[in-house]
Amino acid sequence: VSMDTKTVSILVVAILVVAGISAALVLAKDDGDASRNLDVNLEIYGNADGDWKVDEADAKLVESWIDANENNDTAAIDELKGRINLDFADANRSGAIDSKDVEQIRAIANGTAKHLWFLDGIQQEREMDIGDAIKKVGCEYYSNTEAMLILGQADRIAAVDNAPYQYLDFYFSPQQKSKVTNMVNMNAPDYGFVNTLKLDVLLIFSSTASYEAKQEKLIGTDVLYLGLYNPDLTNTAKSNFIQGILKAGYIFGAVDRAVDYTNWVLDYRDKMLDIANSIPDEKKPVCAMSNYTNSYFENGTSNTIPIYSSIDPLGQAVVLSGGKNLLQVLDVTTSGYSHKIGIDAVFNKHPVDHFFLHNVKYTYGGAVMSSTPDHGYLQDDPSQMADAWKKSVGQPLMGDETITLLAGDFRNGCTGGILLAAYMAKQINPDAYSGIDPLKMHAEYIDWMGISDYDITKHGVFFYQGQAA
Repeated sequence: VSMDTKTVSILVVAILVVAGISAALVLAKDDGDASRNLDVNLEIYGNADGDWKVDEADAKLVESWIDANENNDTAAIDELKGRINLDFADANRSGAIDSKDVEQIRAIANGTAKHLWFLDGIQQEREMDIGDAIKKVGCEYYSNTEAMLILGQADRIAAVDNAPYQYLDFYFSPQQKSKVTNMVNMNAPDYGFVNTLKLDVLLIFSSTASYEAKQEKLIGTDVLYLGLYNPDLTNTAKSNFIQGILKAGYIFGAVDRAVDYTNWVLDYRDKMLDIANSIPDEKKPVCAMSNYTNSYFENGTSNTIPIYSSIDPLGQAVVLSGGKNLLQVLDVTTSGYSHKIGIDAVFNKHPVDHFFLHNVKYTYGGAVMSSTPDHGYLQDDPSQMADAWKKSVGQPLMGDETITLLAGDFRNGCTGGILLAAYMAKQINPDAYSGIDPLKMHAEYIDWMGISDYDITKHGVFFYQGQAA
């Protein structure tokens, strides 16, 4: 992580400590607790017992249900009703529960299923060809691209949009990147061009991004929203992010990898959430998660400031780092990712301890934001972040609040907010989170993506918090 001598001391210390063991970071990666009983009702048809996987237990449960009904065994039927989800027991969605469903369940469990019925990230029922039938995948934005890398599916990625395309040298080997096409603007796609790519699957960034239109206009392509943009990691059972990773494991034939990564995320989630819950509410620093570009922090004239909610990965990071979201302090509830607050309420009525400003250089719409400071994995020079930070702290209403500029990777990557939470925690609650090492976590995440020649202690600009001279 590139920072100058003005960077907050706790992170400098962390860099120095981790730099001494950087060569061992990849080798020491914790793959998570494989024995975890995930609190997830996996939304794949065939998951008859309502747990986090499709396995032989589901097949036997459905066989028992079929036998009980064939024998008119009312006692057995009544007992099984308490254990079986009849909707998901219909694994092939034929409308009947029979031996064909048992066959489908066993095929899913042993990795030989050719088709899969499941719910997508917005609870729509979907049917897809899976496994070897999927040869060419298009990925919108960073989260889907990184999810595919995490699942070991780099060779299937045939296209990405403009933002992840800028990371071609980081994400892919020379052989892999030669096969990846830039789809450019997938917020308003050139459908004719995308159709020439003959993608088997397109993983889309957001459920609001022309989901239905893309399903209609992309011929022969399964367009899918996994739900990675809705982490809700504080509630595993309702987390679309966790569901999305696990479902992708079944779709792309990487179930064990998906489970291992899920465990890795949740192990860190558990550690940080336990610490956060141990901090008395009145001692939690007030955090405002906002943007730098085109905001008051850049121009000094905007009358409102967008504050990200707990629905968003940025808001999740506040919870996991032991902070208190400004929206919570203001008693504002919203169903959206963010809510605009008047600057008077932000700076005068409810003092903020820490501002964290999200940056996007390459937008989902294919634009390059020239006023956004350079940052991310391929940047080693923090000077533009430093200039933006100086502009932010120099705005008229700023007092003694700290301002930290964030790389867009934290919000738009595939960590659900845990990586940002680790960095934030070392700043806002350093004593409580002394056992959390964000650089070690970041190195592990890079290793999950299959990238072995990148040293996070020497490269990248992600987290800039300067200090007044």
